[in-house]
Amino acid sequence: MKNTYFFIIAISFLLSSCSTTKTIKFTQKPNEVQTTEVLSVFLSKTKNPKVVLRVKETSNNVTDKENNDYLYNAIENQLMASGFIVRDRQLFNQIIGNNENNLNYENLNKKSDTDLIIELTKLDRSVLYETNRYIDSKGSERTDDLSGPFQRYGATVQFKVVLIKNNQFAGLYDFNYTPCVDGCIITKSFQDMKEEMKRLRKQGVQPYEGVEKNELEEFIKTATKNLVSEMRS
Repeated sequence: MKNTYFFIIAISFLLSSCSTTKTIKFTQKPNEVQTTEVLSVFLSKTKNPKVVLRVKETSNNVTDKENNDYLYNAIENQLMASGFIVRDRQLFNQIIGNNENNLNYENLNKKSDTDLIIELTKLDRSVLYETNRYIDSKGSERTDDLSGPFQRYGATVQFKVVLIKNNQFAGLYDFNYTPCVDGCIITKSFQDMKEEMKRLRKQGVQPYEGVEKNELEEFIKTATKNLVSEMRS
């Protein structure tokens, strides 16, 4: 009898939790940008600056490095689309590895034929956002401490810009990806689930890539666009 009682309670809780669609939203975390006057002046006079992307290697695992290559390529492609002349990363690292070049930045500037170093100093894809608040299907905000906190991961990326000729700091840029800014459905009502099942049956199985990977790549592209805009402002 006691087990039956707890079973009924559990079923009642499950039914009540599925009686409405719940949506969570997070407020966009602001970006932090710092552009020096010397960089602004340089870019106002240089239509197509020559740049190299430098990556701070934090892992000796080859697989980890290869898994980030698509992000580095996305940054370089966006820089090229914005009118920058992008130098080869590996070739630049070979040149900068020479002790003579390290001591003489003007010499390094000439040998590498590069104006700016854009260094990817931080990439964190596991920034945790959480809340116990949700919006129900009627648009009312409610709290849920039983099922919550509701968690989603965001990301942050930081770029440092250096004028290579004089080894001069030129800018620092932090961009944030905040999840669920436009809302993420965390639970669906029975009616919404039925409608979704109908839609999926009509569509059939659709090919897809990892959602997190796609979101991160899109964020990196947007962050690079914002980087170029802030540098040139």
